[in-house]
Amino acid sequence: MLTFFQKSLLGTIALAALLLALVVAAKAPAQATTVSPAVGVPGSSVVPPGVITTGDATIRIRPDAAIVTVGAVVQGATADEAQSLLSDRIGKVLERAKALAIPDTDTKTVSYRIDPQYAYEQGKAPRLTGFLGNQQIALTLHGTDGVGKALDTLVQNDGATTATVAFTLLDSKAAQASAREQAIQDARAKAQAMAKTAGVQLGKIISVSEVGASPQIDAFKFAVPAPGPQGPSFAAQLPTGQLDVVVRVQVQFEIG
Repeated sequence: MLTFFQKSLLGTIALAALLLALVVAAKAPAQATTVSPAVGVPGSSVVPPGVITTGDATIRIRPDAAIVTVGAVVQGATADEAQSLLSDRIGKVLERAKALAIPDTDTKTVSYRIDPQYAYEQGKAPRLTGFLGNQQIALTLHGTDGVGKALDTLVQNDGATTATVAFTLLDSKAAQASAREQAIQDARAKAQAMAKTAGVQLGKIISVSEVGASPQIDAFKFAVPAPGPQGPSFAAQLPTGQLDVVVRVQVQFEIG
């Protein structure tokens, strides 16, 4: 016959064993959890093996616009004087741009600087000699036939002191679409040659992507000589040349 003390002791031991069993049971699933590696199945995002090639195409096209960058460089004894001289000179250039029917939306300031100028002598601190003002404005001309006349108007008779012309392509969608088509055809021809060499059949296209940035348009610039006493004449048509629209694509084909 167990005493009251012995019964109490056995009850405490049984309760402790029950609590220990519950703790072990709670931890067991977490310790037994495993992660299975992902397996590609039909319909999943795993890309099947195939033939991957790149295709290149270049379309040569006549530019449809010109970016005329004109500006002025002035020198003043003070920063205020340089700023005033620059404002007057650029004001004349902007008035002439309006006379050429160039809207404000096609006029943009690309740089503006007022820089101190110093004289340097050995053994002495730099000496301030004045201030140099420089402002450049980009004007977009739609079409290329009137570039020479526009330069004559902007540069001559105390107008702009610097000028640069860059011929470009504003509406490039059609040329880019044609270049993409040719680039994909080039990629297909390369893939067919690879498949033939490997002794397999070329299947359908799985993916197509452009390589690098958006299609490149190689514009070229024409530096305008500094105006002389009478100013240069650009009434004759400037050589516009051709622009290159370059596209590169990467194409992946299935193996048939």
